[in-house]
Parts: sequence; structure tokens; C-alpha cells
Amino acid sequence: MTPEIEAARVGNITASRIKDMLAEGKGVTRAKYAAQLASERMTGKPHRSAFGSASIEHGNETEAMARMQYEIRNGVMVIESGYVPHPHIKHAGCTPDGLVGDDGLVEFKCPDSHTFLTYKLKGEIPRGYRLQMIWQAACTGRKWGDYAPYDPDYLEQDAWIQLRLAPTEKEISDMEFEVIKFNLEVESLIEQIIARRTKA
Repeated sequence: MTPEIEAARVGNITASRIKDMLAEGKGVTRAKYAAQLASERMTGKPHRSAFGSASIEHGNETEAMARMQYEIRNGVMVIESGYVPHPHIKHAGCTPDGLVGDDGLVEFKCPDSHTFLTYKLKGEIPRGYRLQMIWQAACTGRKWGDYAPYDPDYLEQDAWIQLRLAPTEKEISDMEFEVIKFNLEVESLIEQIIARRTKA
């Protein structure tokens, strides 16, 4: 991720964190994500990810290979995208891995080999990535997205997964409602901090 994209994402609800926004159960992850966003909006600085540098480096290196394979297999050009803000919801957007033609986008996943194997065996788009791609469609106006995990350590015929998701209007509108609601929660946290400041 470039410094420019990272700066554009500060304080914004993004596609890769939609699953945290919609966290089930006790909502610990949801509450933590709300606090992270409130902090980013107040400080103007991005939250520092806990992911290891080795995982990030592996993903960055392999994604370029995945993009090339996708282009060859599908006979298309993938246009790399920067940060795309939602057309009418403030503090929300996405950063697709690539745009395809006039209607599509693609989300590459380059996990470690045992994780890739579980994706291959399940043969479906995991819930978290489905949510991510629905939000990408909401922000970009694209009609479909390809989920495309890739692992070059496998034989060529086993190294690739490609599944297409075409979100419905209801899925998109439901997601937009949840994002608006979550934005209000984040703003409420900020208001609470400001209120404490004025009382001090």
C-alpha cells in the first residue's frame, strides 16, 4: 500500500475491515474497530497493523504474479486502483486490488500454502471476503467481483482459484445502512472525548 493510499484511508471504514464492523457475538472486535477509527479521525494518523512484515512482504510479492496470471487466464487488463470513497457516505470507501473492464473488479488473496489449501477445499468465497467485495461494489458501482486466491508454490493446475460474486441491490443497500449506523457509533465516541475535554 502506498503512503498516499494509506493517508486517504485514515479514519475511514474500508472494505478489508467490514467483517470487523459486522463482528458477531460480544462485539469486541466491532468496538475495537470503532475506537481505532475514532482515534484516527482525532489524530489524523493511521492505526498500526499487528500483521507481521513477512506476511505483508509475501502478499505484496505474490500479488503481482496473481495479477499477471489473472490477466492471462481471462484475456483482460487489470487496472490498479487507488482509494475509492463511497459516492455519498462520508468516512467510507475501499481500495480494490484491480478494476476489470467497465463492470468488474478483482480481489487477489495470496495466503500461506495451508490457508490456500483450505480455500481450495471449501470452494466458496469466505464470509469475510464476501462482505469485503459487497462493500467494494457499493463504493465503485461495479456489478461483479472476482475472488482470486493464488499460490505459486502449487502445481500450475492447482495454484489458482477464481469465483465470481455479483452482489444484489439489497445486499448493497443493507451494507450501506450498516456503515451509516457504524459511522454514528464512531462519531459518538469522538463526541464523548470532546465532552470530557470540555469538563476538565
